[in-house]
Amino acid sequence: MHRWFFVNEREECDPNPKDDGLGSGNESTAEPETPPPVPTTEWTFSVIYHHKLNGNEYIAISGNCESLGSWDPKRVVLMQKEHCTKSICSCNKYEALLTIPRNIDIHYRYCVVVHDPVTNDSYIRFWEAQLLPRVIRTCQNLLKDTDCFGSPHVEEDDNIVDRGWVTTESIVHLKLFNAPFHWQSRQPRLLNVLVTPMHEADIGCKGDAFKEPLEKSSLTRLSNYLVDHNLPDVKLELRMAYIEVTNLRSTRPLEFQPPYGVPCGPKDLQMFHCTVAYPEETLYRMDLYTYAYKAASDETPYHYGYGFLQPDQLQGSEGSARVKITCASTHRPLMELTVQYLIIRPLEGFVCDMSKSYERYWRATRLCMDIGHRGSGKTYRNGDDLFRENTIYGFKQAALANADMVELDVQLTQDAQVVVYHDYVLRFLQQRTPSYEQVLENQDLLIFPYEKLNKMMLLCMGGSKRKDHVAVPLEAFTYEQLKDVRVLRFAGSKSCEVSCDEMRNDQRPFPLLLDLFQLEDQVMPVSVGFNIEIKWPQLDNSRRWEAGSFKPTFDRNFYVDTILKTILENAGRRRIMISSSDADICAMVRYKQNLYPVVLLLADPYSEVQYADERVNRLRTAVQLCNSLEFFGLSLHTNTVLEELSLMSLLRQFDLYTLAWGGTATSAEVRNRLRRFGVMGIIYDRINQLDQLGEELQGGTVCSIDSLTTRPIIQEVELEEWRQKCGYKPETTVPEE
Repeated sequence: MHRWFFVNEREECDPNPKDDGLGSGNESTAEPETPPPVPTTEWTFSVIYHHKLNGNEYIAISGNCESLGSWDPKRVVLMQKEHCTKSICSCNKYEALLTIPRNIDIHYRYCVVVHDPVTNDSYIRFWEAQLLPRVIRTCQNLLKDTDCFGSPHVEEDDNIVDRGWVTTESIVHLKLFNAPFHWQSRQPRLLNVLVTPMHEADIGCKGDAFKEPLEKSSLTRLSNYLVDHNLPDVKLELRMAYIEVTNLRSTRPLEFQPPYGVPCGPKDLQMFHCTVAYPEETLYRMDLYTYAYKAASDETPYHYGYGFLQPDQLQGSEGSARVKITCASTHRPLMELTVQYLIIRPLEGFVCDMSKSYERYWRATRLCMDIGHRGSGKTYRNGDDLFRENTIYGFKQAALANADMVELDVQLTQDAQVVVYHDYVLRFLQQRTPSYEQVLENQDLLIFPYEKLNKMMLLCMGGSKRKDHVAVPLEAFTYEQLKDVRVLRFAGSKSCEVSCDEMRNDQRPFPLLLDLFQLEDQVMPVSVGFNIEIKWPQLDNSRRWEAGSFKPTFDRNFYVDTILKTILENAGRRRIMISSSDADICAMVRYKQNLYPVVLLLADPYSEVQYADERVNRLRTAVQLCNSLEFFGLSLHTNTVLEELSLMSLLRQFDLYTLAWGGTATSAEVRNRLRRFGVMGIIYDRINQLDQLGEELQGGTVCSIDSLTTRPIIQEVELEEWRQKCGYKPETTVPEE
């Protein structure tokens, strides 16, 4: 009887040549054996997709073997649609026949991609981003059920279908907030806006020989390709640019535009999410529609005007541009439209794959996390000891206190080094010989060496004279200028295991983020995660830069790329969470990588100064932003969590998670209440103390420059500090004159 039923089973390996008695007896002269061939088989991957594909979208597959692209998002395998033979079935089934090795488990994921027939390139639109991919075991035969895209395949694990991230394409956000129309002498009215991407191409350039262009036309790149090649059965909806829109005042996710656009009224916050392959060649046509004054309820709007946003108007990574609107009937100038834009370009220097993702993963059984705020807390004084924030010493203390994560702030220096520091500016005292006793009582004093800095240089670096100090932006300093900063006060050692030199070095400000990743596992276990807040100054409601800062000079894409590259290359197995109080920074982090979760940070609602950006100063708007752009969640002040009783149910409805932070979180009673509310983590100060001893410095951090006038006083303060805590070492503490 033939064993036809088992014809698709994995066959046994060929017998070993040593077992047939033909092997040579002289092992020293025998030739090295060639490795046995890898057993392979043809496997049919089959999946059902319950939605209609748009334009040139395809179902694709990626996995951990060569035939599946080795998790490379640019080497995904397109699947072919198979027509169901059952007349009563209306499902969309896709299949791919591939040769896979049978000596390893095959892990794979399905995705929806946009395929460019010109460059044979693919862009990830949606993909299965669950923690564990689908798997084919080595002992599994071909008798396997058809997979279903977006359905759970592992017990106690929900399948997560996420949007893709930019690989070679770009994302352009066009923001039309609060009816940005300049009506001139016309009466304002409600308008709908429809955005259409277009591409200027030369129709006359066909073939290898160059010809003078006959005419200019506005076509998408794919449309021009179809015209040139005269392909049969051309679908008009094919396009290489996708535009989706969401109103941040509603609860709708990103979706395609209706035929007559979306309303842009005084209370609407319309954000157009444009995914384009060639942003430098793409222009945007903006058509305006409105209803007649006496229009019936079933009457469609009429074409009111149109305008074009040219690619050369989109300079840099962000900004605003004015679009001139022309009347649709008379073709005369009508009004102007202001468009705010953000361009998210691919991450440079690092390629993300599809093997794993933690973007929206959170284990349901995990307890609420204790997160150390800036390490062991804001800078505070406890007796004669000063505990400084955002230092290696503070992070070590939090790790010793069994913190689940530590929260830290990162910025870029002038030479693009990622340093850990909170404030946007450094304040330098203007007095020639300040009273150090009074300064040290309420402030943390940092001493800069005169050889690398002087007061004249501060003004040349963009500093601004203020009441009693000179404010200089942190990004104006190089790391070489920051790493030699001396501290006058520090925390004394409680044991003899660590030398005083090493301990004081750990308490210096401005450590590199790379230094934290390179700490030994004994002092910073890999189980302690990092909640990395990317600092970026914003305008407040008084139209001033927050906390006395300055307008940033870095390009946003370069700024975020530099920080992300440091994280992605060095994080390893450590848990990472990336947060920011700037909505655009969060959007860029979300769509530049597919590995780590993104959290939007909101300020205290009772603070006198609020951000001018409506996306972060209104709770409901922030929730809608996180929902539409698929953030992990929000980091909220304790006042918001404890007083908004319906907030947690709203966040659960959108599958968003919550972190809580604030000064009141130092109370154990408040932390217990927050845990009962269901927050996933609490960020609070002095995590290494049960009784919360100490007093925060009211004056913050100030700086002074070491000079011949101030050097004797500085030496005296240093010597006294060393006598109290470590002892006096002249070769290391007293600088030579």
